[in-house]
Amino acid sequence: MHPYKKLTKKFIGNFKRNEPNKNSTFFDSTRFGKALEAMVDKTLGDFTKNYGNITAIERTEVDTQGCKMASYTYIKTAKGKSTWYILFDQAQRISNFSIDTFQNQKFYENPNSFKAYTRKDISVETNPFVTLPGYLYQPIGAKKTPGVVMVQGSGPTDRHQSIGPNKLFLDFIVPMLQKGISVLVYDKRTYVYQTSTSFRSDTVDYYSETIDDAVAAIKLLKLQTGVDSSKVCLIGHSLGAKCAPIIATKTTVNKLIMLAPPVRPLIEILPEQIEYISKIDGKIDEQEQTQINQFKWLKDKIMSPDYNVKSKITLPGTSARYWVTDKNLNNLAVAKTLKMPILLVQGGRDYNVTMKEYNLWLEGMKGNSNFKPVLFDDLDHQYFSGTGLANPKEVLKPNHANEKAIKSVVDFINN
Repeated sequence: MHPYKKLTKKFIGNFKRNEPNKNSTFFDSTRFGKALEAMVDKTLGDFTKNYGNITAIERTEVDTQGCKMASYTYIKTAKGKSTWYILFDQAQRISNFSIDTFQNQKFYENPNSFKAYTRKDISVETNPFVTLPGYLYQPIGAKKTPGVVMVQGSGPTDRHQSIGPNKLFLDFIVPMLQKGISVLVYDKRTYVYQTSTSFRSDTVDYYSETIDDAVAAIKLLKLQTGVDSSKVCLIGHSLGAKCAPIIATKTTVNKLIMLAPPVRPLIEILPEQIEYISKIDGKIDEQEQTQINQFKWLKDKIMSPDYNVKSKITLPGTSARYWVTDKNLNNLAVAKTLKMPILLVQGGRDYNVTMKEYNLWLEGMKGNSNFKPVLFDDLDHQYFSGTGLANPKEVLKPNHANEKAIKSVVDFINN
């Protein structure tokens, strides 16, 4: 049984047996932990009062939510069914709890019903000290298929690039399987080792965060039975797309797909993202303006010629080494030298990687016949369709990448 299923079973079992005092170990001893425990106790008390005692625990499912683990348990009482949602942190303590009495779907559900594929556990071993768990998806019945490695964006993200209830990579994976394409995905190094004391922030740059592991994953995919090693492609999203041209110079790939790739350094883009988010409500208050000014000041310091790996100015949780790599990574210049077919897919409503980046790609890749840009005006950074200004809150609502974006990628790989 999955360890987080066991934890969930223990927590709910203690409550069902009227032994809630045994659940104190699920909360930390901080003021927040005590307040959360009291809130959960009240929620459970109100539930019993309104719906009665538990008559059956039907099933529990678990799923990654960013760097945490979520469990969803279907509970039956005399008055009907409900879904109990528990979010566990990495110390296996509860960090959120809620009960949905209407059984709204909180789990990711792929809109594509295709099931004729296998999924097996794999491990990407970049070096003797770094091993990343992942999955290899393969269509059933295919003898030799094209293969794809998918590389995530910024931050500690899991193999499916889960954000809230959404899994961008799974939106693409199943349609690729349906068209006879094998796919390898893996958890990012910053996701797997984020709490490890041996994983020091001053060693992190684009190579250790993204590039080196992607190269190892591509080499692993080429060794898999049923995969045509001459037709292995790379898909990168956001930071993964930014690094994709550099990855392609360190191993052989058949095709390159960049989903929302930045050209400029991230430190140049961050102040613009913060200002955009601040303006969504129609005004910028004093606190928001202070934050914008702080990031602009940081940008100017980091982009100055004398900034180096020994500089003390940086963002919390990062080192100067990271930002030196960021500002020196000229992915556009590298992309211009590549000979394999390159696809760029951009959303017009993307505020993370805006049209400014897309236009830099168009200008920089002029004359490169192997470069194909595709723009969808109504899509955002996750390729969700919409109208008007994109809002960060939209990504927390259940949604799926638009079929036209997915089709553009699948067709590019197969044609």
